[in-house]
Amino acid sequence: MTDITGFSIGATVDPYAGLKPLPDWVAFDLCNAYPVPGGNYLLHNTINGKRCMAMPEVFAALSHCSEFKTIDQHMATIIDKNPDMKDQKDAVKQVFEQMLKTGMMVSAKATCDRLKAKGETAERDDQNNNPVAAIITWERPKALERLLDSIAANCDTASIHRLYVIDDSRKAENISQNKQIVEKYTPGIDTDIQYFGQQEQQQLIENLIKALPGHEQDIRFLIDQSKWRDHWTAGLNRNLALLLSCGRRLVMLDDDTVCDTFDPPRVNPSITFSDDPREADFFADEQEWAHLHQPINPDPIKRHMQCLGLSVSEALGRLGENHLKAAGFSNATSLQVSELKPDSPVLVTECGSLGCPGSSRNTWLPDMAPRSLKAMLNSERTTTNALTTRKVWSGRSHPHFAPRPNMSQITGFDNRQMLPPYLPMVRAQDRLFGNMLDYLYPASVTLDYPWAVPHLPLPERSWNDQHLSFKPVDSFPAFFFEKILENKSSCLSESTGDRLAHLASWFKDMAAAPYDVLINEYRQDRLANSAATLNRLAELMANAKTTPVNWQNYLRNGMSQLNADLDFASREDFVVKGFPNSLEGHELIDFWKNTWRGFAGALLAWPKIREAASRYIEEQ
Repeated sequence: MTDITGFSIGATVDPYAGLKPLPDWVAFDLCNAYPVPGGNYLLHNTINGKRCMAMPEVFAALSHCSEFKTIDQHMATIIDKNPDMKDQKDAVKQVFEQMLKTGMMVSAKATCDRLKAKGETAERDDQNNNPVAAIITWERPKALERLLDSIAANCDTASIHRLYVIDDSRKAENISQNKQIVEKYTPGIDTDIQYFGQQEQQQLIENLIKALPGHEQDIRFLIDQSKWRDHWTAGLNRNLALLLSCGRRLVMLDDDTVCDTFDPPRVNPSITFSDDPREADFFADEQEWAHLHQPINPDPIKRHMQCLGLSVSEALGRLGENHLKAAGFSNATSLQVSELKPDSPVLVTECGSLGCPGSSRNTWLPDMAPRSLKAMLNSERTTTNALTTRKVWSGRSHPHFAPRPNMSQITGFDNRQMLPPYLPMVRAQDRLFGNMLDYLYPASVTLDYPWAVPHLPLPERSWNDQHLSFKPVDSFPAFFFEKILENKSSCLSESTGDRLAHLASWFKDMAAAPYDVLINEYRQDRLANSAATLNRLAELMANAKTTPVNWQNYLRNGMSQLNADLDFASREDFVVKGFPNSLEGHELIDFWKNTWRGFAGALLAWPKIREAASRYIEEQ
């Protein structure tokens, strides 16, 4: 291997002479490879512009090293894939060190130095600094009352600009109760609290249409309950919350949470960055996590404000920049780190949950963080808790930055920026919103705080056989979720408005796709997911001899269901079914296409709708 660019090595004096330094974590950077005469490749780093020559086998090996690991870990991976190289460890290590020196590898230590803050940043002098809080409620008066009670008891409500209770209930009795509950708590809460039900929503819709008569269809698509009356519309309520808080930071609360804070089972000060799943722990009942309660400052709304809207470097200053070390980038990819800048904005903040994990099924267990899975399987009691109770801690033991949000029962949004709207009527709308946010703001991050709030649905839920089923659920298709991320690099503009228009055109293109293309996309996505999950369960089953029997039965049951689904979905006579369940085949796909087409128009109108909503709120 020959370096053709020239490079210099800067020596660093270790202030802790005599101590073995912590290893660096490195990843093969974003490099293009060009074949040249003689059979070698010219590698060109698209991030830093460095270049070098490499043999084909070296480039092939490096292509497996896009995740941050130590050089020793990368060597083990390469030797595992190429057993014939086990006697060439010194040569492999030398190649990695050369690649690092020539700039083909990116260093986690250097990334830490690049991101770290220079000092604490003063709070911005912003007249819109106090956040809006919005409770999303739906047919659950008892849960709403419990949440408002906890807000009155634990939150500094005087620091909240306004508190909205956005009611998506359809039953007259629940609507009446929710209004009475809001009236009951109004005197004890030191901010404007407003019930925002059907009447208030229609008033907002009428005013927006009056201001934007050419966009009536787009407005109704996003926030008119009557358009989606037959569907579950959590995304619609979230759109209302975004419109009611334009120009401010927003904290959105699900009605079945409690405004109280708890420590994670294990506390770790380290700061990390990756797309890794959350950790989890499992309990038999609520008493088992009572010792985690934080008696001081249990206000989760104010806690979200700690870093929401800051840059990464400013947030590190708040969290303690020395807690970000090279190992904190474990499993992050070079692509993710290439988008991470000191001024990357923290547009969303999340927190963990204690209680129901927020999933309709219990099939996420095999994909939890490896350490959590290992800890669960080491205890038959804990495994039983995981399979039978909804008493789960799901969260982080340390501050964690991620490329995009996932889901949180209490979530912070920097709505001073133009965040995208939600698709009004699908489940997993949080995941779709996160992917769209990443599309609009590729350099933005989400911060997951290392504390949790109780998530306790009423009436209390427990797992049953249906919830343990791995058979794919017929729902609105999710195959386009990941395609959004795959296509975000096709938009070269840095303008958020341009990127929103580009995203709208992408949805419009989806709506114009032929039936056979969409049927094939749906089928291939289902087959790919079922096959990947089946392989994961088979891998776990191969190492399950010493695990609890109920876990082994869980795996066998899942493998049987997934084998059956692979057979079903691969048949020639496979018929597409999904959401809504009353439709199938071409009729169902027409519903998908109309939804994507309507959403494309709404995305184009969204900036104007936000502006009109801001004027309306100011007038109110």
